[in-house]
Amino acid sequence: MDKIKSEILALLQREGPLPVYRIAKELGLSYGAAQWHIFSLEKQGLVKTYRMGNKRYAALNSNDLLRVYRVGDVLRDLELMLLAYGIKEDFTVEEALERLRSKRMAHIAQIIEEIARERIKREEERKRGAESSQGE
Repeated sequence: MDKIKSEILALLQREGPLPVYRIAKELGLSYGAAQWHIFSLEKQGLVKTYRMGNKRYAALNSNDLLRVYRVGDVLRDLELMLLAYGIKEDFTVEEALERLRSKRMAHIAQIIEEIARERIKREEERKRGAESSQGE
C-alpha cells in the first residue's frame, strides 16, 4: 500500500468519517487525487463512501479494521488500558490478575495468566536442558 493510502487510512482512523474535500486538504492533494485513492481503498474493502447532501464522505469500513490495525498499535492500547486500571509494570503477575478480576476484566486476566504460564514452562524446559547437558 502506498504512502498516500496509508495516510488516508490513518486520518480516517484518527478523525472518523470525513468529507473527501477535507481529506484532500489535510493531505495536500487535489480533490480528484484524493477521490482516486479513496476509490482504490474502497475497491479493497478498507473504506466506504457515502453522499450526505452535496458532499461525499469517506469512512473506514469497520468490518475490515482488523486488516488495517497493526499489532504494535493494539499492544500499546493494551498497555494504556492496563495503566488505566491501575496496573503498573512493577506489579507481580498475581497482583495484576487480582486487580483485573476485581475490575471485571477476567478475559484479559486469563490471557495474561496463560502468557505467564507459557513463560514459566519455557524457563523450566530451558533449565532442564541446561542441567542435562551439564550431567553429560
